[in-house]
Amino acid sequence: MGVTNLDATQWRNLFAGLQSILRYACVPLSHDVPPMPARPVDESLPHHRWLVGHQLFFAVVQGVIVGLNCFVGAAERGDETEARAAVGVASDFMRSSASAIRFTADFGPVDYDKLVRPAMAPPAVRAGFSGLQTRDHAFLTGLFTELRALLARLGPGRTGDDFEEFVDATIDAYDAHRFICARFGGDVLPSLRMAANSQGRTTQSGTEALRQIMRARLFTLTGNDGRSATA
Repeated sequence: MGVTNLDATQWRNLFAGLQSILRYACVPLSHDVPPMPARPVDESLPHHRWLVGHQLFFAVVQGVIVGLNCFVGAAERGDETEARAAVGVASDFMRSSASAIRFTADFGPVDYDKLVRPAMAPPAVRAGFSGLQTRDHAFLTGLFTELRALLARLGPGRTGDDFEEFVDATIDAYDAHRFICARFGGDVLPSLRMAANSQGRTTQSGTEALRQIMRARLFTLTGNDGRSATA
């Protein structure tokens, strides 16, 4: 088991949001992304990786929200240059979130079943516990609705390819969640949340549920559920 299951591009993306917001704030960068670590990691610590990786993920989601809020403000003022820069920040942070969620899972399925999954089930937490229930996630999906209305008012082409880049980054983030879900059996089993909500009666896999959530979020954001790109 290595320190990270990220490839070189995903490792760079892990730091992309932070670098992007520093550039946005006109802060000079004194160094590039640190090199990927190659030393082994203590195999007794998968639950620590899971916890720290998710803490990083939720911090990065705050960066997505900041970028989108700046985009909305600039677009409403008619400042297209600022709007494009701000949505670029949001895109970079969204790609960082994809890498952060992949980073959480650098351990095997046996460790997940033994150490991590029990920590997300009663009596450790309430039944049906899920990151989808966080305030950050609710605020972000609310922003998606606001963005769709804003773009409808602005008309096509006002943000060039920059907003499409954000949509692509959002798809990458949901794909990363599906990757983690499948890595730990979610391609055949329901998630803890699904199992609790259905009282054990659901037969839908976790990855299929995530695919449906992604399509719903893309529809909220763009009016298109992205079926052709994500089926």
